Amino acid sequence: MNPGDALIAPPPLAAARPAAPLEAVDALLPGGLRVVAARRATAPVVQLRLGVPFGGTEPGHAALAELLACTLLKGTDSRSRDAIDEELAAVGGTLKAVVGPEHLKITGQVLAPGLPRLLAVLADCLTAAAYPTAVLEAERERLLHRIRLTESMPARAARAALLRHCFGDHPATRETPGAAEVSAADPAAVAELHRTALVPRGSALVLVGDLQPHRLVEELAGALGDWRSDRAAVAMAPLPAPAHRGQPALHVPSPGARQCEARLAAPSLPLTDPGYPALALADQVFGGYFSSRLVQRLREREGWIYTGQSAIEQRTGSALGTVQFASAQQHSEAALAGTLAELAALAGPQPPTTEEIASARGYALGLQSLVLSTQKGLADSLYGPVLAGLPADWPERLTAALRAVPDEEVRAAAAAHLRPEAYTAVLLGPSTAPTPTP
Repeated sequence: MNPGDALIAPPPLAAARPAAPLEAVDALLPGGLRVVAARRATAPVVQLRLGVPFGGTEPGHAALAELLACTLLKGTDSRSRDAIDEELAAVGGTLKAVVGPEHLKITGQVLAPGLPRLLAVLADCLTAAAYPTAVLEAERERLLHRIRLTESMPARAARAALLRHCFGDHPATRETPGAAEVSAADPAAVAELHRTALVPRGSALVLVGDLQPHRLVEELAGALGDWRSDRAAVAMAPLPAPAHRGQPALHVPSPGARQCEARLAAPSLPLTDPGYPALALADQVFGGYFSSRLVQRLREREGWIYTGQSAIEQRTGSALGTVQFASAQQHSEAALAGTLAELAALAGPQPPTTEEIASARGYALGLQSLVLSTQKGLADSLYGPVLAGLPADWPERLTAALRAVPDEEVRAAAAAHLRPEAYTAVLLGPSTAPTPTP
């Protein structure tokens, strides 16, 4: 462009196009498994998400659950580990199991013609997993190595410290099992946990892709017909309200750390609460994206933090509003004070403006549109709500609610739920007494 050339204004953004209605079937199989099958034929692929409530109160539960997840898909009475890998590879399929304090989750994808084969492998693992000794011991060593790596990560250590500070010894704090518990876990106890806890009743299966929903549900009744139990899946005990709300931050020393990690948590609203859409937009204004107040003040204007964000974490029967940021040690106290000051302003004398709400709404709706346009995004968006008992059209309902919620409800949500005195804070860093910013 040459000096003096006139600037050409970009054309206005086109109006958002409404998404095509979702063709889906929501059914309950005879064994108690809820199935949501949705057609999204943008590619000849099917995405699979299986969620099983997997709560446990015993001290060694987290270790047994991790070993189960590591070995569940590594061999059955009739298929070796290599046979499973070869069978899935032949149809372009993958399966992966992960577990946390609340759920065991199996994620998979496959080329559409190979879906029956993938379901056959999955059913075999659910009903006849063998937990071979050699495989289990190898996975135990890998898990111990992963635990050592996790414990050395300041971000993970800060989160663990926050959960313990908020909830004591509640099972929700055991996101990573202890090395001693993993070393002591009995292989027979892993198999017993499978028998008693990995059950269909209370679980949910989501399938999205190039499929025929009604026909698939009929086929699933046969494919997973042998996965049965008289037991129901056990949900994690609900979280109590976080302790130490409104108190000074707990300083956790981390010798050798090169920066400080801050984590905050407060009670929030679950997806099932009618006020959730308004609070989601209020949280977006505070710290949910790059144009948020948290990022613009603490990172862009003050230069106190490297990264920062807020979010609403969905938990069993409840939710947590979380805030996190990383900073140099000398800026950590100022950044924490600035975070609380921004919360106080948002909930009090400086509520979200019309412009801020419009920007947050546009970002949320745009992101929702992008996510729901892909098979993977739709499967992920359905998984949590379906497992929580919400209807299969929940993503569409949420989109409509985000678009329609009045600005005044967003401001009221900020005032009710984003108050600084509602938060519990932890600051992890090189020492317990950071040098404050002048």
